[in-house]
Amino acid sequence: MGQEAPAFHIPVLRQETAAWVVCDPQGTYVDGTVGGGGHAECLLERMGEAGRLIGIDRDPDAVREALRRLRRFGGRAEVVQAPFWKLPRILADLGVSRVDGVLFDLGVSSHQINRSERGFSYRQDGPLDMRMGPDALRSAQEVISTYSQEALTRIFRVYGEERAAARIARTICRYRERKRLTRTLELADLIADVVRGPHLKKTLARIFQAVRIEVNEELAHLQGVLKGAIEVLQPGGRIAVLSYHSLEDRTVKQVFRSEARGCICPPDLPVCGCGRVGTVAVLTSRGVRAGEAERERNPRARSATLRVAERL
Repeated sequence: MGQEAPAFHIPVLRQETAAWVVCDPQGTYVDGTVGGGGHAECLLERMGEAGRLIGIDRDPDAVREALRRLRRFGGRAEVVQAPFWKLPRILADLGVSRVDGVLFDLGVSSHQINRSERGFSYRQDGPLDMRMGPDALRSAQEVISTYSQEALTRIFRVYGEERAAARIARTICRYRERKRLTRTLELADLIADVVRGPHLKKTLARIFQAVRIEVNEELAHLQGVLKGAIEVLQPGGRIAVLSYHSLEDRTVKQVFRSEARGCICPPDLPVCGCGRVGTVAVLTSRGVRAGEAERERNPRARSATLRVAERL
């Protein structure tokens, strides 16, 4: 079995996810957020010699690491640099019409957080960047420096679910009137001026999360790509999604529930008139969480939820 690569990223629920996803060892599978290749490696280890894996990631660092880690599988694995919402186009370009499983591991990787020059962390100084890949339309600095107070408030409130969103946005806008914000610790210090006490760390995490989501359009495409992935699944194929905060998880649950739903006619209608048939069966109604041992070994696993659905 392959070894973890803690220097780059420790995949969450690695064995459990592969067990849920791989039903046909000779099938074709997609890791839509391949990262350092940890989940992809485990999928390939469960697959046969005819099995094929297509990895996708928008981060050039991740693509290089995944290619290095998966090279022992030869032509059975290929990795494409692109955001996950380009999945239908990528499959079309590769001549693939149907796949047997799709995996999305959402959120930011350990590698991105730990590299101060990427600007994802409020714990270390770095440029306000937060771009997961070169395709991102804007950096965190552009968001913080150019968005109106109203827009920042909305982002902090919607993407960060932060109660002090308006006060933090107002403080940022006042500060930037006299000085440009360019560093992560500058932003963290401003937030600390607004929110003090035991809730500060949670607020910092929420604000940085909100900016990251805006920069990378993480939620803007999620619903569409989940539906697109379900469309390309073979009957019996599975889609698995690892999410790390309530906004992601809520979207996954809503899409799975919507796709699983059959008739939507009024209950008093004697005969179905809509003809709607559910496209998936949800296999993990409550989600799968990491066990205590994994949570202790990998703190990121504490917030992870795995949800799986099967194409009917």
